[in-house]
This record gives sequence, C-alpha cells and structure tokens, in this order.
Amino acid sequence: MKSLSAFVILCLLFINSFGQGTLRGKITDETGETLIGVTVVFKANRSIGAVTDFDGNYSLKFTDATPQTIVISYISYADMEETFSIKNNEVLVKNFTMKPASKAIGEVEVTAKAVKSKEYYVAAIKRNSAVTLDFISSETMKKTGDANVTAAVARVSGVSTNSGFITVRGIGDRYIKTTINGSIIPTLDPFTNNIKLDIFPASLIDNVMITKTASPELPGDWAGAFLSVETKDYPDQLAINVETSFGYNAQSTFKDVISSNRSKTDWLGYDNDYRDFDHSKYIQAIPSPTVYQELVALGLGNYYNSMGVSGENWGEGTTTGETYFKLGLVQLGLLAPAMINDAAAYQAAKSAYESGSYKSEAFRILNAGVPSTGKALKDNWNTATRQGPVNFSQSFSIGNQFKLFGRDLGFIAGYKYGTALQYDPSSLAFRLRSDKIEGLTTSDSAIQQVSRETNGWSALINLSYKLSPNHSLGFMFMPNNTGVNNVRSMINVTEPNTNKITKSQFYEQRRQLIYQFKSDHYLPKSKIKIESHASYTRGKSTAPDFRDLQYWYDPLNNSYQIGGTIGNGVKRFYRYLTDNIFDSQLSAEMPIDNKPGIPRKIKIGGAYMNGKKKYDQYEYDVNFSPFAPVIQNDDLNAFFSPENFEITNGIQNGIPYSTIYQYYTNTTGPDNHTFGNTEIISGFGMIDYSINSFLRTSGGVRIEQADIYTDLVKFDSLNLPVDDIRRGYKDGEPAANPGSISELSILPSINFIYKIKNDESNPINLRLNYSKTVARPSVRELSEIKVFDYEYRASVRGNSKLKMVSIDNYDIRLESYFKSGDNISVSGYYKDFKNHIELVVAGGEITWQNVDKSYVVGVELEGKKVITKNFDFRANLTICKSQTEYATSRREVNGTTAIYIPLDTVKREMFGQAPYVVNAMFTYTSDSSGFTGTVSYNVQGPRLVLVSESKEVPNIYELPRHMIDVKLSKTLGKHFSVSLTVKDILNTSIRRTYKVDGEFKENNDYDNYTFGTNYILSLAYKL
Repeated sequence: MKSLSAFVILCLLFINSFGQGTLRGKITDETGETLIGVTVVFKANRSIGAVTDFDGNYSLKFTDATPQTIVISYISYADMEETFSIKNNEVLVKNFTMKPASKAIGEVEVTAKAVKSKEYYVAAIKRNSAVTLDFISSETMKKTGDANVTAAVARVSGVSTNSGFITVRGIGDRYIKTTINGSIIPTLDPFTNNIKLDIFPASLIDNVMITKTASPELPGDWAGAFLSVETKDYPDQLAINVETSFGYNAQSTFKDVISSNRSKTDWLGYDNDYRDFDHSKYIQAIPSPTVYQELVALGLGNYYNSMGVSGENWGEGTTTGETYFKLGLVQLGLLAPAMINDAAAYQAAKSAYESGSYKSEAFRILNAGVPSTGKALKDNWNTATRQGPVNFSQSFSIGNQFKLFGRDLGFIAGYKYGTALQYDPSSLAFRLRSDKIEGLTTSDSAIQQVSRETNGWSALINLSYKLSPNHSLGFMFMPNNTGVNNVRSMINVTEPNTNKITKSQFYEQRRQLIYQFKSDHYLPKSKIKIESHASYTRGKSTAPDFRDLQYWYDPLNNSYQIGGTIGNGVKRFYRYLTDNIFDSQLSAEMPIDNKPGIPRKIKIGGAYMNGKKKYDQYEYDVNFSPFAPVIQNDDLNAFFSPENFEITNGIQNGIPYSTIYQYYTNTTGPDNHTFGNTEIISGFGMIDYSINSFLRTSGGVRIEQADIYTDLVKFDSLNLPVDDIRRGYKDGEPAANPGSISELSILPSINFIYKIKNDESNPINLRLNYSKTVARPSVRELSEIKVFDYEYRASVRGNSKLKMVSIDNYDIRLESYFKSGDNISVSGYYKDFKNHIELVVAGGEITWQNVDKSYVVGVELEGKKVITKNFDFRANLTICKSQTEYATSRREVNGTTAIYIPLDTVKREMFGQAPYVVNAMFTYTSDSSGFTGTVSYNVQGPRLVLVSESKEVPNIYELPRHMIDVKLSKTLGKHFSVSLTVKDILNTSIRRTYKVDGEFKENNDYDNYTFGTNYILSLAYKL
C-alpha cells in the first residue's frame, strides 16, 4: 500500500506538469493587507475567472498561449488590467498591489511572487507591522552561509548568541520567547526556558521574525523578543533543492582527537542502547553483611522467622542480638544447646564461625548476583582516540502544488542530516572557591582536552489544503533528532607533586516530534477572519551513562590512587527527561469599517497551553574493597576489567575471606524522580485602528492565568506538606519542597505608529510602544533537586521559592525607507524588571534566585545602504546600560531547613546582559556572472553569565569574540551552484573569565576554548 500511495503521488506530480498554462499570485492593498474576494477575470470573457482566497491568493487557467488581458476588480479600489501570454504547461506567478479608487493610477504595479524566504517579503511585513520587529530571511542566510538559525539570528539588530541560545537588546534568553510558526515547543535544557535554535537547519526555514514590542495576541511571558521560526512554505510550482557540504577544520579534521567508545548509531544522532542500562536488573552489593544477614544466607531464615526475629529487631551489638547469634551457632552445630550460656564455649564457637568458611560462604551467597551488575555496566571509563572526521551535511527538499478532489493541495518535504566536530587539545579551566571561613579563597587550574561531536537530522513535511477560496487547512510535521558526544580529559595540580586527573564522558540525545495544525476561515458576509492553530510536541532527552572519573597521580613515586582516603570520584549518571507540550490559540478578526487603505479592525481570542515534564535519574558509585588492586601504568581498562567485579576468595592471617574488588552502589534517592505540570489559560482583546492615513494605534489587554507545580514523585504520592521533616531526605540537605506558582496576570499594551512621510515607496515611520509582560520560572528551576552538570562541573539546585518576574517595557523607533532599497532606523528602549532571575554560585552549588530591582536602557541603530549596482552594506549597533540592585544573603542549612542571613546591598550590571552588540555585512552580487560574495562581522560585549554569592570569588563574564565569516558562491549553469564558506577566520577563543578588581586578565579564565576555523565547500542543485 505504501508503494502504491507513493506511485499515485508521483503520478499526480507529473500530471500537474502538463496541460494548461496557469497565472498565480497574491493581491494586497498599499499597507500590505491581503484583499479577500478580489475578482480576476478575462476581459474577453468575464464569465471565466477566479476570486482571491483567505490569503489573497488567486489562480487562473489559460486555455492557450495567445495574449489575453485580465481585469482585477474590488469594491472601493481602482480596477487594474494587464496582458499576459502564457505558454502551455507554464506557471507564471505575479502579485498585484491595488490602490483605492480615489487615487489616480499612473501605472499598474506588478511584482514577482511574494516568496516568504525573500528579503523584500519580510521587509514589507516589518514596514507595515503594528509592532516593532526585525527579521532574518532565508535569502540572507544563504548569503552568509549560516548553517542553522542560531548563527543566522546573531546578525539581527540587538541579537547576540551563546551556545545555541540568544540574547536580544542585552536581555538574557529567559526573556526571549522562541516558537515554531508561533507555537511553543519544549526546551529539553535545564539552564534555559528557550529551545536551542541550532537544532533547526537554515535549509528548512523561510525566515525568522523577531518581535520586540508586545501585542495582546502574543503570549505575555517575554520581554526581550518574541521569536518565531517560520518553516518552509510550499512553492507555486515544482521545486527541488539538493545541497551537499563538506567542512574542514585544521585543528580537528584528520587529526587524532579525544573521543569515547561509540555506538553503531551515533552517526544518526542516537545511541542504540550501547551506553544504556536496564536499571531493574541492578543488584545492590552487601560488602559488610550483618550477622543476621549472614545467618539468613546460611539457611537460618525460616528459623528466625518462626521466632518473629528480623533484621529490624535483631539488635546488633546488644544482649538481645548476642542471644540470637548464640541460637544461630547452635543451629549451625558450632555450639551445643546445653553450653549456650557457657562463656568459654560461646567464644570458641564464635571463633570457629569467624575463622572458618561460614562468613565467606555467606558473603558469596549474599552477593551472588552482584557481578552481573558489574559486567552489565560496561568497562568504558577510559577515553579513546579517533581520527577527526570531515564535517558533513546533506539536505534535500521537494515542493509543489496540484489539485486533489478539485481543490488546491500544496506541499513541501525536506530533510537535512549533519555531523560536526569541535576539538580543543589544550583548553584551560580555572576555578576560584571560597569556604565558609571568611576571607579564605582556594583556586584550582587545569589543562584539558575537550571534544564535542554532534550528529543529527531534521525533517519537515508541510501540507496546505484549500477546502474553498475562504477556507483552508494546514498541517506540519517536523521531527528532529540530535546526539552530542562530549568528552573531556583534565589534569590539574591539587598540591605539589600530586596531579588530579578527571575524565568525563557525557552523551546526550534529544528528540522532538512537532505536530502542528492550523485552519483559516473567512466569512464574506460579516468579513470576519477566524484563525486557529494547535501544536503538540513530544520531547525526550536521554543521557545514557554520563561517566565522571577522578583519580590521583604522584609523579615522584609513579603511583596512582583512586578511592580510599582521597574520596570516591567514580560516578555514573543515567538521565531521562520527557517534556510534552500542547499549545493552541483561536482568534477572530473583524473590520470596523471598509475605508480602503486604512486598516481598522478588532481582534479577540483565547489560548491554552499545557506542559507535562517527568525527570528520572539513576546514580551509581564505584566502591573499592580494601583488597582491591591499584592502577598500574595508567591502564584504566585493566583496572576496571570485568574480573575485578567478580567475587574473589582469599586468605588473610590464616582466615579465609570473600570480597569483591569493585562493586556499584546505587545512590539514587527520592530527588532523582520528579515531575512538573504547567497550565496557562489566556484571553485577549485588541484593536488596530488607523485614525487617519498618518496615525495608527494598536493595543489592548491580555489576561493569563498560570499554574505551575513540581515535586518529587515520592513526596507527592505521600502528600507530604511543605517543610515536613521527611522531605529532608539526606543528612545535611534542606527540605525538598514542592515548587508552585498560581498567578493571574493582566498585561496591557499599546502601540502608536505615526507616518511622518506617507509615501509607499519612501515611508518614514515613528513608533511608540508600552507593554507589561512577565517571565515565569521553569519547572526545572522550581524543582529543589540537585544535579551534577557536565559543563560547569558543579551541582545545580533548583529553588522552590522563585517568584514570577514582572516587566514594564517602553520603546520608541524612527525608521525610514528609500526607493533605492536603503533603510535606516534608530530605536530607544527602557525595561524595568521586578524579581529578575539570575544564575548564581552559592555554597559551592549553582542555583537560581530573584533579585529586587533591575533595569536596562539602550539604543539600536540599524541600516542598509546600496552602494552600487553590485555592492550593498548593512549593519546594526546596539548600546545599552543595565543595573541590578539587591540585598545579599548567605545560605546556611539548619537541620533540614535552609535559612538566609542578610549581608549588604549590591548594585551592578544585569545578569545575561551585553553592553553592546555590533553586526555588519558587506555583499557583492553579480547577476551576469552568477557570483556572490559576503563578508560578515559580529561581536558582543562582555556578559555576566554566572554570579558569585561570595565576596571572595568574583563574578564570571563571557568576553567578546570578534567573529569574521566569508562566503563566496557561484552559479554553474541554470541549476547548479558551488560555494565556499570560511567561518571564524580569526579563530577566536570562547572565554569566560573572572572579573578581578574591574579587569579581565588572561590567567583568570573560568574556561577558555578555541575550536579552529572551519572551511565549508558546498555544491547545490536547484530546480
């Protein structure tokens, strides 16, 4: 059946390639508003024609190739005429802009199809939008050679990036709402409320719209920007795109790089259970059995059960316990019943028990299944070396539209696979630490090899079906799967002549299955537009076997030590996160009057979002018996070999014993199993009203009821109240309380647009905006659990006391557009934060906390200049200042409760803020030769990325990187093109460093990575 379905679709595609010629396009007014119900007819026969649909689109069939004149008519607008000659089987795409009947028509304006990936399409949206927004188009992405959305949006005014996340206007990613086609999807990341944009390949994206001022129709939980990644739309005729890219990095490609043992499916972006473990098969070792456990193992269980004796009431070390032991010795035949109270006889029997084979036999019985666990958990503690592969990507997409049951069906299907490696053979890491003794600071520096290999793929299926000119349905499915293999080998000197060696291997696979549905409807009589969309995303993140190993080397004695008095340092973590989100919205829009060219409308709607998150972690330590062998010649493979997890028999001082040199202890606690639920119900009402042709206002109010709850699964099932003593699940740990937020937010917003120059080809606009928005803590941030993080090499704890953030936003923008295609804009903004959330280092742990007051004020300057026919230059500059003010405190644990001791008041810049961002791009284009060259530049100012709670340890900043990229591309004939992209020509380091006495110094880097320059050669085919 699948083969038959594929054959039918192919037949339809080919049938669509033959027959009548077709004229298609879109009709709008001067403001960019789509016109619904416009008639497009043949002048010679007005009974044959078409009517524009909900999107302003029309499609008209030509029966022959002779020139024919069409007439375009719409009430209150001037008629338009144009003559076309369309060959058989040809599809010609033309757009029309209609003008009110009161305006004189000097000429008919006809443009090429408004392709959403083109610069002019999104520029028109920006120019006519009621809110302040910016964008990056697919056309620009191709010029710069950006492979994913993260790299692309870094070129937008006020935008900077950090490890796949973005910052807008100097405001951290917490205040950026990222969506796919306007719908929310899960983040799958513990340190952000945003998705990593580098999971979306540029080849499957039409554009990215970045809204910077709020509107009631948008969700209210953001402040910096509302970002919508718009996936590819179907084309008007058959289109096929194929692109293959190869990347070379002199630092990693074909070089020996640090790696790990890999599964056979790593190259596909997931682990095929090579690393994973069936936790239900874990068997806990009993390295030091109690006397009761030993006697039960020796067959006396029923005997003790008959007397009602158990391990709980045995009374180890008491007279009662000694009596039960004597009875056991009698059962074993070591003590005569009549001699049970004879002290000498008892001591002789006890000596016979302890010096004989009884204890070792009991040990073997009790731990019989333990070696199976040691063997099941693989001997893969050591890192490996492999030859660095060529970075590679392959993309393919096909799209078309045809008739299905007499209605238009458009589709696009795309796929992209990619593999990339980052490697630094001599990275630096430096840590300053302060203990509870005031004024005492210690440091820890290391040299490390690090590698990060990323494999993954994304796909896209987008369908659109028109039930009628006024009703359409759309469906999108976008799966993506990414696997990242992080490996680190670190050496640091802890004290003279002692080296601490750390080897970490962290593999994480993330999968998202995104399903989206939308419907658009137009009711001609009332002229009401009804839009609905729903999105459901199944997200899953798995870290199968995160291994962290520490051991010590003494170079003077050429000896190694692991475990024992120095500490354990041998841990395995298995982490499983599911994060599913349903997001939907329904809205209705109705015009207030029908005055042409002056939009006046009201819009109402509601939204519902529901998210469910579940997190499970299993944690195992490797323990060593006193008889365990030592590491020889740094041979970790031999040290952790399976035979060392077997039961071993021996004799010490003439006494037989049994032991296990190495065994796993399950340290998983209640905090390793949590859940979280999020529900947001919203309603909004707004008006978009043009007072006249020069002044327009848009605004209204949005109301959101948010309910967020998270808790440990065990404690929730027991209905334990807050601060219950049983919530202190570990000695010295504060109570793990549930995190809960239930709050109603009323969020007004207003936008004014004044057309200083009301000229369609050369407008000048002044925009004024005010809005109130919020930012809510995530489930992870509210969960009071502690998780060891690979990147920071520290434990990260949630905070159930976090509050919602409230923000007042003020914006002004002056923008001017020119006939030449030039444009310039200048913007100012001020944002006032209450309860701003920051990431802090407190007591050796990383956590989140609210701060009292914060603000950011800034200016953006953006422009584009067409220098000559072939050269154009565009650039943007953002300069901002921020300040955070808060009262400091010190966290201490009193029993099972955390208390905070007030200290003093601090004023400094905001967390996550960059004081400046600069982007520039210089492009040369020659249509005659098919050559395009682009040089782009990006830099952002130092950003505070980790706040230190201790006075003795400075705050940590990410320093500026001067990024210069070059792309050269050349068409080869009609369908082929080739390009060369050079990324990060200067090979700039990624530096996070301590700010000591107001300065950044080389020897104070928190960490420093240099991953080399990438050279990418691409070959593309386009039909």
